[in-house]
Amino acid sequence: MKNVHLAIYDKKNAGIASAALHLKPDTVILLHRKNHDIEGIKSVLHGRGIKCQSEMVSFDPQQIRNILKHIFNENKDNTLVFNASSGYRMMVLVTLEHFTSQSMNAFVVDKFTNTLHWLHPSQSDSLILDSQLKTAEYLKLFSSQVLNKGKTTAETQARQELTAWLVDNIDIFGSSLAAMNHIAMRADVTLQYHMDKHHSRKKHLQQILSRFADVGILNIKHHNVVFKDEESRFYANGGWLENHVYSCLYQMRNSRSCISDLSKGMEIVRAQGTVKNEIDVVAMANNKLHLIECKTRKFTNKNHANTPGADAIYRLDTLKESMGGNSGKAMLVSYQKLSRYTEQRAKDLGIYCCSYKQLKQLKEHLYKFIDSN
Repeated sequence: MKNVHLAIYDKKNAGIASAALHLKPDTVILLHRKNHDIEGIKSVLHGRGIKCQSEMVSFDPQQIRNILKHIFNENKDNTLVFNASSGYRMMVLVTLEHFTSQSMNAFVVDKFTNTLHWLHPSQSDSLILDSQLKTAEYLKLFSSQVLNKGKTTAETQARQELTAWLVDNIDIFGSSLAAMNHIAMRADVTLQYHMDKHHSRKKHLQQILSRFADVGILNIKHHNVVFKDEESRFYANGGWLENHVYSCLYQMRNSRSCISDLSKGMEIVRAQGTVKNEIDVVAMANNKLHLIECKTRKFTNKNHANTPGADAIYRLDTLKESMGGNSGKAMLVSYQKLSRYTEQRAKDLGIYCCSYKQLKQLKEHLYKFIDSN
């Protein structure tokens, strides 16, 4: 006797795959519409050793009933269970009616809590699903793919101490760090930048340059700042904040087993498209995609939509929906203050923000981001 899940495909819901990875059925049967691309979910399930069959259906209730009758007959010697987590309402209701009328089991996965609730029999205990989905698998479910997985290893202790020092001194390093960003951005093709007297007078900038030199990011020769390589120049031009966020999450994995995957600088492309989207930090937690954008530039205080801060929020909202489905989450981390307009737009769109002095409690904010529904 085999265990078989029947589910109705939905291009914005990950409940079919997350339940299958936890309950480990032998086969998943997908009911889907003609225009649905189901190759991604098939690939994920096959990659985990779970067979996946598919049946094309329409909105016609009678056709659905006929297909269900056929599926029931084909699996009369198997344990057939309905995963009601996704799909068009009418199709879900017709299918659920068939299962409950024959005293067959059915469940639903809450997209916010990653919890499996039994609909029939209703007295069965709920289950917190294992956080097993990896980022590449999750993205496949939503017709996206990873071009470059980015960095997945731990940061060096020296770099962790450097970024922690920058955040600890956020009150006094604002303008000097902006100057550091400018130097890195304006470095020539030989990765050099010549400092003038204006730079030399900035006491905190000299401190920052010295600390960056200590960890091998750059050298200072006769008023010239020379970066070790292109990665080091990028690091100095704000990349350090990505590293700081990534390091905090990497450490948090010890206390949050729900974080099943983590990457920095991942490159993603939608469907068969060619437009790359590089995500600063990507985490899979509770079988949900968490996207984090990190900014060190100073955003304008103007309270309107046409600002860099608002642009970052809108970009995150678009990526969250297109790549994360119904349960995707997004966060903006900014070294500088955000305008009230940007903060309100982020709140309206369900995007978590952590900026300026809040960075001193970054881990606490990341815990809230990961743990919240």
